Amino acid sequence: MHLTIIGIVIVITILLLIILIYLLMNNENSTNPNNKKEMVQSIKIVKLEEIKFPKNVEKMNINALSKACRVILDSYRALDYVSKLPSAMDKIEWHTWQVSILLHFLKTDGKLTVSNSDNFFHITILELRDELRKQDMQRILNKYLNNANIEKDRDTLSRDVIWTARDVSIILYEILKDR
Repeated sequence: MHLTIIGIVIVITILLLIILIYLLMNNENSTNPNNKKEMVQSIKIVKLEEIKFPKNVEKMNINALSKACRVILDSYRALDYVSKLPSAMDKIEWHTWQVSILLHFLKTDGKLTVSNSDNFFHITILELRDELRKQDMQRILNKYLNNANIEKDRDTLSRDVIWTARDVSIILYEILKDR
């Protein structure tokens, strides 16, 4: 009788070990870097040069575009993201008209500078690896392609508040970094 109970316990223990090993192997496969690469690559690669902007933005000369970007830059600075919690970077508070101006400025290779850029961006933006920043930029470009209606006027696009502080930070970082 005792041998039967001991035998059953041993069989159950072996079955549990086999199940545990199986689950661990499946978990390793799901966190495999190749699987992560496939997920990242599922985002369509968009070239900034291919993106169209609202007519009024595309008609701006470089001086008007620079001034508009400077106003957006000043607004960004006034919102003081650098001293806010990281969660503030996910707050949706920027509109498509502003993002159109910034992306078009980036497309034209315009140059802007700020003094002490380390105190301009939130630490989460400054510490991003280049690869993650590029992925964020692709996410932003895809979002723009899929959500921005360039046929609409400035007032309509100014009410289209769908962009986070992180989105705008990434674009501004790309504009301000040494290229």
